[in-house]
Amino acid sequence: MTIRSAILRGFLTLVAISVLLGGALSFYEFRLSLQAEIGQNLQHTASALLDRIDAYSFERLADIREWQRLELLQDIRAGDIDKRMARMLADLKTGHGRIYDAIYCTDIQGHVVAASDATLIGRMRPPGDVLLRESKSGSIPVVLEHFVAKAGGQPSQITLRVDIPDSFTGGDLGRLYAVLNWNEVRRLLEDAVQGSERTALLLDARDQIIAAAGPLADTSGRPADWYRAALPSGIGTRSGAVPGADDLLLGSARSSGYQHFPGFGWRLLMVEPTSVAFAPVWQLAWVILGSLLFTLLVAGWLSLRLSARLAQPIGQLTEFARQMWQMRRPAAPQIATGITEVGELCHAFGEMIEALERSREHLVRAGKLAVVGEMAAIMAHEVRTPLGILKSSAEMLARRPGLPAQDRELTEFIVSETERLNRLVTTLLECASPRPPQFLPHDLHDIIGHVSALISSRLSKKGIELESHLDARHSILACDREQMIQVFLNLLINAQQHVPEGGRLAVSSRDSANGLEVRVEDDGPGIAEADLERVFDPFFTRREGGIGLGLTIVDQIVQAHGGRIAVTRSRWGGACFSLQFGLEKQGDET
Repeated sequence: MTIRSAILRGFLTLVAISVLLGGALSFYEFRLSLQAEIGQNLQHTASALLDRIDAYSFERLADIREWQRLELLQDIRAGDIDKRMARMLADLKTGHGRIYDAIYCTDIQGHVVAASDATLIGRMRPPGDVLLRESKSGSIPVVLEHFVAKAGGQPSQITLRVDIPDSFTGGDLGRLYAVLNWNEVRRLLEDAVQGSERTALLLDARDQIIAAAGPLADTSGRPADWYRAALPSGIGTRSGAVPGADDLLLGSARSSGYQHFPGFGWRLLMVEPTSVAFAPVWQLAWVILGSLLFTLLVAGWLSLRLSARLAQPIGQLTEFARQMWQMRRPAAPQIATGITEVGELCHAFGEMIEALERSREHLVRAGKLAVVGEMAAIMAHEVRTPLGILKSSAEMLARRPGLPAQDRELTEFIVSETERLNRLVTTLLECASPRPPQFLPHDLHDIIGHVSALISSRLSKKGIELESHLDARHSILACDREQMIQVFLNLLINAQQHVPEGGRLAVSSRDSANGLEVRVEDDGPGIAEADLERVFDPFFTRREGGIGLGLTIVDQIVQAHGGRIAVTRSRWGGACFSLQFGLEKQGDET
């Protein structure tokens, strides 16, 4: 079997099984999840809508309880002769907008004595069908009733009724009625189902529909079977609930009351046909079938392309492995392939070659440092003692009285040159055997400010301007303060020595992805491209009279602090030294 045929068969089989199995499971799980989500949405909508209706009912109960205690209602005893009660009831109705259709009161026999609508006065108020008798502890009960005035069983009036007590005899003078504008409740239901295929049904405690909105709003009767399918969880499905209608998804909520009002025991149903609710599921089924065909075509094309391209990079990698043993530094193979693993393997080989080259350079630098160490040890032993004798002798000669000015100048030359040689020996010792840093938290900005103050006089003599842009927000670094002072002092002095009079230096800091970055820039002649890799080597210098160890010491200190230093061109064309410090790493070392 060839690679092409094996890959083609494996791809097509794997893709077909995975897409069919994944599609079937996705279809089933998506249908269940969608049904549960829509059911919960229906239930939450029903609960929220019923809370608004309960709040509406609570406010109406509060209204009629407050009106019941009005002193003017005691005029029922003598009849509303001066029409004061009628005017008061009309004002109450007007003040509540469209909430009430009418407000009136009757005497104990049921005759309308006063009303917001003058046409009702004198009529007989027949008893209505009591829906619920609500009572509050220590108060007169409020009765919810509806008065059927039309055929078909639909209520035409929903009324709140409360007895009016006689303040003198303790009996009842009559009754106060508040006819609710039931369209306000229907409007709440219509707002909830507007723009959808849902139906909202408000049921009383006897499962009678008292308000409805939506496509199934004309349904009449006692729909007990509808919501019983949704109990006890409040979510369910129902088939054949309405003749000619699709299967229905139900969300049910029962009144929980409002504040101290226990509610009327009403229930609200939110109903949605499954043909509408599950439309996205069937769309998903067609998408799955289409994606299966498309995936099979793409898998076949990819398998042919992949099998054709596998043999060539494998052969190139084999040849590269042979050359690794035959050549000293073979170039990394340039394999044009989209296979990630092959590309990563080529990249790894290239990194390995670069790492070997860097190791060689580090070995060369380590050898140079070893030579510096040997020289420093010899010079410290052989040079410092005679240097000390020369310096002491010159100082003694300079203190002799009557010494000619020319001889005194010669003694000063001896002292200054011996001090310079002593500094050279000290520098060699520091480079060969650096002191281990003592890590303590320090503000790098304070250190840079201290170094800037130290060299300010040098810069002033040459008219050099030093700019500071210390913008890093996290400048606390675990470091050795003395060694960091030496780092920035060496960098700034080195820059000052190369910058012409009236030149510019800049020190800046900023937060970087790896921690903290500090830059030291100048507008001097810069560093030649060929010398960039040798700047930190011991004894390398292009300055007359230079030793070539300052930047080597800087590099050693930065590496001892877990950082990196690099040199590039500045924005002015001079040199730019960039120092990177990892704050987290430094914090761990403390």
